[in-house]
Amino acid sequence: MIDRELKDITKKSAFVFLGRIFGSIMGFFFSLIAARLMGAAVYGQIVYVMTIIILLTVITKLGLSEGLVQNISKLTTAGKLKRRNSLISFSILTVVISSSFIAIFIFIFSDFIALNILNKSQLSNLLKIMSPFLIIFTLVELSPGIYRGIKVIRHHVIGNSLILTSLKLISLIITGYLGYRINGLIFSYYISFTFALIYLYYKIYKLNLLGTISKKEISSYKNLLIFSYPLFMSGLLHFFIARIDIFMIGYFLNSSDVGIYTIALKVGTLINFMLFSFNTIFAPNIASLFYNNQLEKLKRLYQVITKWIFTLNIFVFALILLLSKEIMTVFGSEFIIGSAALILISIGQLFNAAVGTAGSVNVMTGYPKSELYISIIVFVLNISLNYYLIPRYGINGAAFASLISVSVMNLARLSILYLRLKFLPYTRGYLNVIYSAFAAYLICFVIKKYISLNYLIMIITVGLIFLLIFTTLNYIFGLEEADKMIFKAIKRKLLG
Repeated sequence: MIDRELKDITKKSAFVFLGRIFGSIMGFFFSLIAARLMGAAVYGQIVYVMTIIILLTVITKLGLSEGLVQNISKLTTAGKLKRRNSLISFSILTVVISSSFIAIFIFIFSDFIALNILNKSQLSNLLKIMSPFLIIFTLVELSPGIYRGIKVIRHHVIGNSLILTSLKLISLIITGYLGYRINGLIFSYYISFTFALIYLYYKIYKLNLLGTISKKEISSYKNLLIFSYPLFMSGLLHFFIARIDIFMIGYFLNSSDVGIYTIALKVGTLINFMLFSFNTIFAPNIASLFYNNQLEKLKRLYQVITKWIFTLNIFVFALILLLSKEIMTVFGSEFIIGSAALILISIGQLFNAAVGTAGSVNVMTGYPKSELYISIIVFVLNISLNYYLIPRYGINGAAFASLISVSVMNLARLSILYLRLKFLPYTRGYLNVIYSAFAAYLICFVIKKYISLNYLIMIITVGLIFLLIFTTLNYIFGLEEADKMIFKAIKRKLLG
């Protein structure tokens, strides 16, 4: 029986899920206001620089955020709290040093980087201004590993999904109202991440998770770094898989194309919070169940969670397929040309959802190198496709490259999982979801064809009709017992 674990994961995931919904809504409006306020070209410039900052953050974290999850979970279970706290302090100090060093390097060599690497000399000043932000961003990005390791997620959700996203949106609105555009956008990044950083590490301190860095623990530090290394490499490669398209669009095309494609990417991957929510909670449970040899329970949990991730994703995918032009129009008329790219990106995310947490299961069951091997293959594929397709087909070429890369990556993850543990996520319940989505799509397609409405009213009208039909058909086709259990757990959480 998986009742206890499923209820525990669902209750915790409900909080993460709601937090991510709030954060995603705030992030959506942030991108919306920034895009409409500055236009595709200026918005594209800040996105281009932030892509470099995110890349550098992957490097400065050294894979420690991911490595801490397993190490903290294992040490907490074993009652070795002093060693656990020492590892956390060591990790914080390590990323402070690494991020400070690279921030200084970026500040000094910003002219060279802007001209010779980014192919945009006008971005030099922006690189200088954003270089200190790397330190703040790295520390914020390290914190999820600590909270996931101790299975206390609420502070992470409050810090990242509530405080950060709210302050970022509010500060952008205020500075935009006062007439500050790109400087207001930069300020919103600094102020929101700084307050989130203060909150996150204050809570880490209050939870007594900080310890003394000692020579006696050198072997533990070394083991953490060794364990984290393949995760660092796979994280670096994952960045290139997920973001190299933005970098190469900026290099080959112009800032407007970067801005338009980024909006398509943000909307197309918006539903990722569902996968992130379950991954955040599920990862420590994977390790516990695997090391206690409860493989059947682990398999069933994986199947149930993946089905829910897929259900929400196919719902969003169908709406994007129906309303891609209307959705992109929300950001401004110049963004409409990104509608085809939006559809291609969302197809790739549907493949991602269909595999669910396979990557986390592989890592947390003692096979972290699988992510590294897969990432190397997909990285080579992705960069080759982008290099060939972007100069020829523009942002649609980048979106198609993303679709192929994500599909290959997830097929490889699932294949390795099946070969190792004989896990497959698919059950008969998947057919109910697919039938419901297909029927709802056909009905809404016909309705949309014969009505003419303002783009916002069209999105709301078709969206509500699709939701009603989709949920009704799912209920008629029949819910599995695990689905009913999740509904009840979420309902109790919401009412409580």
